Amino acid sequence: MIVKTSAIPLYWTDVSNTSRIVTWLTAHYGKLSTTIKGDQRKNSLFRGQYDLFSTSELLFYDRTERGTHIAKECSMLHQRTVFRTDWRACTSAGYIAALFARTTPRHGHEPGRFEFFEEMLGHAEEYGRHPAFLVWFDLKFAEFQGQLLQLNDTERKVYRFSAEHGGVIQPDYARSQRIAAAPLAPESVALLKAWQQAETPEDVLATGCHPAHMAQIERVMEKFVTYQFDLPPHVRRTAVGTLRAA
Repeated sequence: MIVKTSAIPLYWTDVSNTSRIVTWLTAHYGKLSTTIKGDQRKNSLFRGQYDLFSTSELLFYDRTERGTHIAKECSMLHQRTVFRTDWRACTSAGYIAALFARTTPRHGHEPGRFEFFEEMLGHAEEYGRHPAFLVWFDLKFAEFQGQLLQLNDTERKVYRFSAEHGGVIQPDYARSQRIAAAPLAPESVALLKAWQQAETPEDVLATGCHPAHMAQIERVMEKFVTYQFDLPPHVRRTAVGTLRAA
């Protein structure tokens, strides 16, 4: 059976001198992999019809019961050329794709996930060159996953953030239960609350933020993403370091 869907490549692996296996996030079938035979030949019909962070229309032979699907045709729908020329925006797109790849089960279609992926890539095209964009994206991704950061607490001089508990916890409780919890200044908590409610990255980037508070926020978001989404910590750390490079 031949199946058609919109799809964005998450990553690919070369399996011979001419062929590769591409893993996609699709609009109707979740995450799946297709073999593209002869893809690396000069006369391949797939040349220029798909790329990382780009949306394509994909036709493939459904081989759910027999192994990897086989791509039949592919045509580019939305290339997102910004990521070819802006390396900082490309870094953010790579981080976004890595998080989606890590958290999306194979053949587990979830309504809205593909559209959310496209939406976040669109924001990365415009705002992805700014380090604070990754914080906004992480907050929105956590909300989409149903793991909204818990930031409601009484006013304190010092807060504690626990990745395991998904947000701010009382310092006395963290101490008595010996919970690993990072300190957070009230200003950092206030920023996270405001950014969690921001509909677009523009509101985040327009906010003044002391470097010390930003460093705190980056540390707790790295811990949160690592614990909640099982993403290796070096993935986010490398993305942030690249965005902050001169």
